[in-house]
Amino acid sequence: MIVMRRVVRRLLIIQFLIVLVVASAYLVLQDFSAFLAAIYGGSITLSTTILMAWRIGRAGEVAEDEQQQGYIEIYIGAVQKFILTLVLIAIGMAYLKLEPLAILVCFAATQLSFVFNKVNTGYQS
Repeated sequence: MIVMRRVVRRLLIIQFLIVLVVASAYLVLQDFSAFLAAIYGGSITLSTTILMAWRIGRAGEVAEDEQQQGYIEIYIGAVQKFILTLVLIAIGMAYLKLEPLAILVCFAATQLSFVFNKVNTGYQS
């Protein structure tokens, strides 16, 4: 559990830094509304990362009693993450009228954080 917290914390820090870089670029190259849209797009990834971390932690707790229930928790988390992402993107574009490209660019950039947050899962003696 401690290792997972460290991994999630590092992942959230990487995502937050990516949001700052992309949003700052939008602020310099375009305007404040694009900056806000980029912040919004990046915060979608941050919120879904927190959701999945909570679900995986819960799955670990539940799996101690019944392994199958742990798998179900992870699947539920994946579905929730997908739905939450779609709903938040739709709210940002349709209801808040934020710039779609800035939302999607920052969202996509923060998704790359999963690549940069490599975790060594090999056995160490």
